[in-house]
Amino acid sequence: MGWIDGFGAPGGAVVGTFAALCCAGAPGALGLLSAVGAGFLINDLILLPLLAVALGVAIWALARGARRRDDRRPLWLGVGGAAGMAVGIFAGTWLVWAAAALLVAASIWNLLPAPERGARAPA
Repeated sequence: MGWIDGFGAPGGAVVGTFAALCCAGAPGALGLLSAVGAGFLINDLILLPLLAVALGVAIWALARGARRRDDRRPLWLGVGGAAGMAVGIFAGTWLVWAAAALLVAASIWNLLPAPERGARAPA
């Protein structure tokens, strides 16, 4: 398990959420960028590619986890979260937060140990 399997999906989720909140115009995210002296980043020409890369890394890490775990459910949950985040930029910050919750949940699910093959649920 390399670093991308452990930190790729959560890192992509965090960076993607921050970029999406900046694109959506969330005052807290924009204020944080200004406070650390990175106000020049408040530009959609910079933030949209950053969002695309971050979500791409998260989905790629989830896809690697799906192959390792032989379970595609976290991947599909993450794809739904990433799509919701991309739409949320234009729909509002509430959708960005909801989609980010899906992506973070998928990332955590991806980090859990894979279920054993042939294991049955207790009756």
